[in-house]
Amino acid sequence: MTDGLHVCFFTDQHPRTLGGAQASVLLQRTFLERAGHTVTIVAPRDPAGGSDDPGVVALPALTVAQGQYSAVLPSSRMDARVDHALEARGPVDVVHLQGDFWGAWLGKRYAARHRLPLVLTTHTNVDASFRAVAGPAAGLGLRTVAAWQRQATGDRARRSGHGSGYDYLRALASGADAVVAPSGHFAARLREAGLPVTAVIPTGVHDDDVAASAGRGPRQDGHSRQDDQVSLVWLGRFSAEKRPLELIEAIAATDQRTVADLYGTGTLFDRAQRQVRALGLTDRVRLHGAVDHTEALRAIASADLLVQTSRGFETQGMTVYEALALGVPVVVCDRAIADELGGDDAPWVWCAEGPEPGSLADALGTAARAVRAQDGPRVPRSFSTGLLQSAQTERLLAVYAEALGTARSQSRPAALSARYSSARRGARSSGNASTTSAP
Repeated sequence: MTDGLHVCFFTDQHPRTLGGAQASVLLQRTFLERAGHTVTIVAPRDPAGGSDDPGVVALPALTVAQGQYSAVLPSSRMDARVDHALEARGPVDVVHLQGDFWGAWLGKRYAARHRLPLVLTTHTNVDASFRAVAGPAAGLGLRTVAAWQRQATGDRARRSGHGSGYDYLRALASGADAVVAPSGHFAARLREAGLPVTAVIPTGVHDDDVAASAGRGPRQDGHSRQDDQVSLVWLGRFSAEKRPLELIEAIAATDQRTVADLYGTGTLFDRAQRQVRALGLTDRVRLHGAVDHTEALRAIASADLLVQTSRGFETQGMTVYEALALGVPVVVCDRAIADELGGDDAPWVWCAEGPEPGSLADALGTAARAVRAQDGPRVPRSFSTGLLQSAQTERLLAVYAEALGTARSQSRPAALSARYSSARRGARSSGNASTTSAP
């Protein structure tokens, strides 16, 4: 490698496992490599096995949550293993933390040992995640994480009054040369809690996937269909914080011409199936289980509306971005996400006013009437293209250039000087500043 950067991602889970952060990491790697850079991912091994990715340093790991996830605990022995594996891959220029727990702390230790520029992307709202998943036990869970943090890293989170999860993230961000948030609304929360967010860069949507799916939507050709049926699509984990049961109840309160396809699996999947039968919706609501990302995008592109039902939980709301990039209008339940994407000035976004299913049913009804109209809402192409990953990668390169510049000014390894010049040229060619917000 002579011209490009060698970027090392540290993640909490193997990139080939399911999850929004994993999908984001693979997408970022693809477009960085297209731009001429090298990306190595340090991650726990895939608990399912079978993943043989030459760009991944897969570490021995414990399995947790009934084998669904893997965990790597930072230690001097694991540090040595990481050093040995990365030494064989050539000098690393930038360390990018793409996890929130063991992967992040492992990467932070690596960057400190080798005096390398450090970039952190805050994928998870740790405070909201614990409270949504654990409920009354959230406080205990957050205290356990803080105790593990002190034990494994020696770092102690100072209390800010904004919640234990934010205190934890502030400790993780300490010493980073750049902190990236995936949305403006999450960046605002982090800054309020004392995290020095320097850039807002959402996960983009694969340019090729958008090109392959373009024009699939039933109303994207500008003509109304003969029937008045409106098709909804929902994708996500069947878990309490994603609120699939509330969606099913809301659909029951809409007119018979509204049908829905739900994709995903999780702890509430069986209960959702029972609810569909109990409400007499078997002819209007179809549960498909888990599908791969390509099929998920096809489902979005073929729908009239995408619905996302999370409230106060998502740091970005990836399926919403995917839908809008494909030209499909959306209904959301989180006002922060709606405002991020144009709010009341965006006729392609509707937001439920309250958390109850009746409020969501009202929003679905309003959106359905709009898309049935001959002059129904269209997502502007100029807006959609701003959500593509190629645009986000240009912004990310500007962040790397700034981090390398900081390292150079602090007299860190001299070899970084040439890397800084290369990254800065790439950032200038993009015309984007590192503090760019989502479109």
